[in-house]
Amino acid sequence: MSQSMIGVVVGLVVLVVVAFALARRYTVEHPGEGVTQWLDAHHMRWMHRKH
Repeated sequence: MSQSMIGVVVGLVVLVVVAFALARRYTVEHPGEGVTQWLDAHHMRWMHRKH
């Protein structure tokens, strides 16, 4: 593998590890919530706005 390809792979691995750590921390802090509830509460508010 070339050096740039190794950099891309290492970067992706770092992003996956960070995402996993954040998801694990969130599930520990909010044990009753599922992924759909989290998405609804944090990222889908714009869908529920009254026009």
